[in-house]
Amino acid sequence: KREKSRSEWTHPPMPVAHRTQSYDWAVGALIGVSGGLILIVAVALLIVNKRRKSSHQYPHLLQTNHSIAVKNALSMGPGGLKQTVSPLQSPLSSTQSTPSPLNSFASIMDERTRRLSPSELPMERGKINLTLSYDTLALSLQVGVLSCDDLCELSLSPSGQCLLDPYVKLQLLPDRDHRVKSRIVRSTNNPHFDEHFTMYGVSADQLAASTLHIQVCAFDRYSRDAIVGETSYRLSDAQLVLHSSVPLTLPLGPESLVASKGEVLLSLTYQPSLNNLTVVIVKARGLMGTPDPYAKLSLRDVDGKRLAKKRTHVKRAAKNPVYNESFVFELPQSQLMQAVIDIQMMQHNNGHSECIGRVILNGADSHVADVISRSDRQIAQWHCLE
Repeated sequence: KREKSRSEWTHPPMPVAHRTQSYDWAVGALIGVSGGLILIVAVALLIVNKRRKSSHQYPHLLQTNHSIAVKNALSMGPGGLKQTVSPLQSPLSSTQSTPSPLNSFASIMDERTRRLSPSELPMERGKINLTLSYDTLALSLQVGVLSCDDLCELSLSPSGQCLLDPYVKLQLLPDRDHRVKSRIVRSTNNPHFDEHFTMYGVSADQLAASTLHIQVCAFDRYSRDAIVGETSYRLSDAQLVLHSSVPLTLPLGPESLVASKGEVLLSLTYQPSLNNLTVVIVKARGLMGTPDPYAKLSLRDVDGKRLAKKRTHVKRAAKNPVYNESFVFELPQSQLMQAVIDIQMMQHNNGHSECIGRVILNGADSHVADVISRSDRQIAQWHCLE
């Protein structure tokens, strides 16, 4: 009994607890592998079943050997816009609705407000009612802007509504001092202002030599204000020293009917051999009190296209400026008769420029005709500013 075989000493028997753990691990591994195989088989069967169903419902999707061009089902509306069917239908709309036609550009233009051209405006632009008085002790001129009557329209509205927003501007000429402006009265041809302005520092001698310049303007929100009409009144005619107050009713007319704004002396020379036109701006006189005047010169063709432009130097605080500046333009004689010489006298005041008046010369003017008939000679002539 004490004797044992050699195999029992070299390989002792495994304990019972270790043998139980080995069996549990083997069973768990077998269950996991079998579960994974079952899952893979189930997924494969699901894919195959789905492909079979899709092949029966959409057989054309499996035909990949042919390419099909699909036509766009959306129709084109006016202006190339696509008309799509809205998923939400209004209860008031029919099932077959047609797009509303686009308004033509001509119909839109007909509904716009039309601005009258200068040729369409009447010569009589209305009337203005004023009062004048003068204080000899305070050396002051009082101007009362009362009202305007029957001002002409500058624009026509399809509805017939008055579009005029007038106001009044006053200044003394020729010094162009004491500038004042009234308030704006909206949408009326017969505005009532009832405003009084006092201009101080006007001596009796200055009063006798001054002219009251009156402008009735129309306010424009989107562009430059337009002049409805204007007039001028010589203060010496009112005899304000003898009367306490003088009422006035003055007719308004176009801007071109105002008294002269000054004169400019021009010298012209034409040299046919060189095709050169020489314009000399010599001097100006009687300007309307401009502090810093200068001249702008433009040469245009018959269609109004500007061929060249020049300008003189600014003369500081000069009412009768002297320039003596010459400008040479290359211009064939065949174009000289059709060319237009445009000269504008400007004033530089408070950082901006204003036009005092202008002179326009062409082949029909006597000055240009004399220059053409007497070539190579310098001919000077005074021209009134308009």
